[in-house]
Amino acid sequence: MSERSELVLDRPDPLADVLSMADVRPALPARLTAGGEWAVRFDGSHPKVITVTTGSCWVLPEGSAPVFLSEGDCYLIGRDAAYVTASSPDVAPVEGRMLFRDHLGVVGPTTDTSLVGGVIDFADPAVAVLLEELGASARIVDPHTAVVLNSTLRLLADETAAARPGGSVMRQHLTEILYLQVLRSLLSPSSDTGWLGAFRDPQIGAALAAMHRRPAFGWTVARLAAEAGMSRTVFATRFKALVGLSPMDYLLHRRISGATRDLAEGRTVASVASRWGYGSESAFSAAFKRVTGQSPASSRTR
Repeated sequence: MSERSELVLDRPDPLADVLSMADVRPALPARLTAGGEWAVRFDGSHPKVITVTTGSCWVLPEGSAPVFLSEGDCYLIGRDAAYVTASSPDVAPVEGRMLFRDHLGVVGPTTDTSLVGGVIDFADPAVAVLLEELGASARIVDPHTAVVLNSTLRLLADETAAARPGGSVMRQHLTEILYLQVLRSLLSPSSDTGWLGAFRDPQIGAALAAMHRRPAFGWTVARLAAEAGMSRTVFATRFKALVGLSPMDYLLHRRISGATRDLAEGRTVASVASRWGYGSESAFSAAFKRVTGQSPASSRTR
C-alpha cells in the first residue's frame, strides 16, 4: 500500500479517530479491602475508575458532595482530584500511600468492603490536554456501563496479580476497553458542553469531523468556519468555548498525536512531516517540540 502525503481518514464516526489517538498505558489496578470504621484519603494525579466489588462505602471528593456507593456501583474521579473513601463521612482518614503494597491495601479489622480501582494514564502527553472532561469531581456511571467497568476492573486486577502468559497484552487491551467505556459514559445525551459534547454540536462537530477526516489538509480558521457554516469570529469563539482549545491548537495536537505514533513505528522524520501536513522537517520539528517538549528524532524507534 502506497503512502500518501495527505492523510485521509474515511471513518463514519469521527469519535473513533479521537479514541484511537489516546494511547493509554496499561493500568495497574489496586485493591482496597476495609471493615469497621475506616477512611482513606487519596491524592489526585490521573483520572481513576473505581468499583465496589463487595459491601458499600462513601466517596467524598474535595469540594463536592459525598456519594454513597453499594456493591456493583462504579464511579469516576477526575484528574488532579483528591478524595476520601470511607465507611461514613465523619471518620478521620489515613493517607492511602501508607497502606498499599503491591497494589493491595487493607484498612480496619474486617473485610466487609472491597474496592478495585484503575488509573487511566495517557502515554501521549499531546492527548491529555484534550481529555479534561472528568473535571475534578466524582460521578457514578450508568448501571449498564457499571456492569462492564466492574467486570473489566476485576479482570485487570486478576491479570495484574497473576503471572500468566500474555499478561501484558491482556492488561493493555483491558485498559483500552476501560478507557473507551469511560468516554462512552461521558457521551450521554446531556453532554452538550466540553470537548466530548462538542462532537454533538452540529456545526462544531462538522468542523471536528473535517479535521479528523483530513488532518494533513491546509486548514485555516476560515476554512473550518465554512465547514461549520458559521462566520469566522463566531466559529472560533464557540469552538474554543466547547473544546477548550482554539481550532488551530486542536489541529496541532491532533497532528502531533498521530505523528508521535508514526515515529514510534519507525517512520522517518521527513515522511512523518509530509504525512501530517508540514512543508518541511524544520516546521514539523518546531511544532512537535512545542507540544511534546522533545524533538521528533527522540520519539522515533530505530
